[in-house]
Amino acid sequence: MSARSFKPTVFVSLATLAIVLSAFGLAGAAVVTPPSPDLGTGTVVALIPVGDHPVALGYNSGNGYVYVANFGRDFAPSTVTVINRTTVVTTIGAGDHPTAVGYNSRNGYVYVTNRGDSAGPGNVTVIDGTSTVASIPDVSYPYGVAFNSANGTVYVANLASNTVTVINGTTIVATIPVGMAPDALAYDSGNGYIYVANFYSNNVSVIGGTTVVASIPGVNHPRGVAYDSGDDYVYVTSENNVSVISATTVVAKVPVGVVPEGLAYDSGNGYVYVANTGSNNVSVISRTTVVATITVSSPVGVAYDGGDEYVYVADDGANFVTVISTATPPPGSFFGLPAIEGFLFLSGIVIAAVTSAVVLGLRRKRGVSPGRP
Repeated sequence: MSARSFKPTVFVSLATLAIVLSAFGLAGAAVVTPPSPDLGTGTVVALIPVGDHPVALGYNSGNGYVYVANFGRDFAPSTVTVINRTTVVTTIGAGDHPTAVGYNSRNGYVYVTNRGDSAGPGNVTVIDGTSTVASIPDVSYPYGVAFNSANGTVYVANLASNTVTVINGTTIVATIPVGMAPDALAYDSGNGYIYVANFYSNNVSVIGGTTVVASIPGVNHPRGVAYDSGDDYVYVTSENNVSVISATTVVAKVPVGVVPEGLAYDSGNGYVYVANTGSNNVSVISRTTVVATITVSSPVGVAYDGGDEYVYVADDGANFVTVISTATPPPGSFFGLPAIEGFLFLSGIVIAAVTSAVVLGLRRKRGVSPGRP
């Protein structure tokens, strides 16, 4: 066989071949960037059509469903959309203008606050699975809701009466005076406190049981509250920033987008997701630093689904729920690829390198230059 007739065929990708040639000093200025690692900050994977004016969401860890409060405008009905992963399961009728959703892991109920309007007072709709089991009256423009896992009660922020209602099952057991226009609240499982964002008082009330134990100043027009169990911080959306609270002290203010409202903690990756209504995006915070920004149209409410590692964002402008996947690569991945794919990726480089070395060696031995066919 002559040297000219020896033409082995090697099937490798251009990217792989460039890496191999660079390793052997044969590719001059060739530069190859391997796949970027998935930092787990989030990728939009679905847009789910829901009801009119979705403003808030809650995750039911018992059945894995996400419940969406559709506020309703003009003549559009007020409803609750129930989602399983990225599919709408059903739509449930709600009271007038639902504003928040909370899940009670003790009794398995979902609590939806209904603001009401001039024609009637607000109430709280109690849902078991996909059926309404009760309606709790005697609340005044309820906006936020949170579950206290230590005592098994649900706390509701009443915007108009400057109070927080405490509910046991379907019965009101206490009413607590707080600041002006309480808008949202969250439970801190680390210290057992409920944190209440008082919009017009520019502060945060801290409740222990049924008593206000502290008032945190310096939080201008707070709108949303979330607890980060990883760092034991409470995050509160304010005027274009997020106040980070440790116990009863503001330890940092993180600049985010325009008009931040709802937010949620992702226990899977340790990030906090902030809906910036005015700038049409979601800020991703790690401790006290913004690490990513995700474009989402008109975001308002946010909820985290720990079962699927999805973050759900209510888009009240387009009547969609945006689903963000926040799963991080599995241990042992290569360049952000799954372990097996990463192994094959690197194996391909090794095989191509060995093959190229053999071919080039044979060519040189037979007097054929690398650049000739």
